[in-house]
Amino acid sequence: MNDTTETLIREAVAAEAGRAVDPDTVLAELHRRGARSARSHVPVIAVAAAMVVAAVAAILVPQLLKTDSAQPAVPATPVSQNVLLVGADDNGYADSIVLAHLSADGSGAIVSLPRDTWVQGAKLNSAYVTGGIGKLVTTVRDLTGVQIDHWATIAMSSFDRLSTAVGGVPVCLRAAVHDSYSGASFPAGQQTVEGASALAFLRQRHGLPNSDLDRIVRLQAFLRSLAHQLLSGSVLSDQKALASLIDTVRDDVRVDPGWDVLAFAGQLRGLHTDQLRIGTIPIDNGDFQTPDGGAAIAVNPDQVHQFVADVTQAAPSAGSSSADVPCVN
Repeated sequence: MNDTTETLIREAVAAEAGRAVDPDTVLAELHRRGARSARSHVPVIAVAAAMVVAAVAAILVPQLLKTDSAQPAVPATPVSQNVLLVGADDNGYADSIVLAHLSADGSGAIVSLPRDTWVQGAKLNSAYVTGGIGKLVTTVRDLTGVQIDHWATIAMSSFDRLSTAVGGVPVCLRAAVHDSYSGASFPAGQQTVEGASALAFLRQRHGLPNSDLDRIVRLQAFLRSLAHQLLSGSVLSDQKALASLIDTVRDDVRVDPGWDVLAFAGQLRGLHTDQLRIGTIPIDNGDFQTPDGGAAIAVNPDQVHQFVADVTQAAPSAGSSSADVPCVN
């Protein structure tokens, strides 16, 4: 891969210094190199199954890593990495918080952390509001007991464009829902959401049996389905869809300056979504009233540490097909 191409993809994924990539330039490079089978890109979607930070990398990076050079594009010695992925709402709050783990053996895990988790005398998402990504990284490290190697943030509103770019995302609901707060109004059963309806599907928590915990399960199911759409549909050959994805990353994604995203994407090439372990930290006694009268989620730190250790250290195993669309509340 030549230096110009590598610079383009790095700028597309990491917009830290206001650096932007021209979608036409990247698309021209993709066209020149030729599209590979969508199925061969499934491993790189591991991070996308958490927060879509690598959803575009799953499409672009493998294409750009393809080279006639005899030099390997992937580091000779893969290393285990923990990446904190944050979905921010329109007001700058951490709406979704996920810990993504990639082991040196190629296995991976995704752990959801409820935003209302009570930790260090405050809700987890308040760390992001009061101290930015640095304080959130420290708080998650203490909560989970694992070192955070890198971080990435994405605007939750970008799911509007992402879902539209892939032609909609299949989801399934156990029962019909009508919620005036989020605007969610869907019948029971399997259906496809995109644009504003996708955002409503992801934002609803009022009227759900388990409130925000059900919203987390929806996000997990939605992202699995989005990953499948990205990798098995016509996105790779649709220049308009690719341009939209590139624009979304350029506008809405931020990553830490020291993260070598290309190397990370290369390491992910051996992982499949049906082997990705996904879970939510254990809840202790459910909701409780905070000193200021709000509701928060209680957790047992020892149980959280043990859960995260078990999930991130477990041996890889085959799961359900990435094409499955599980029904959720």
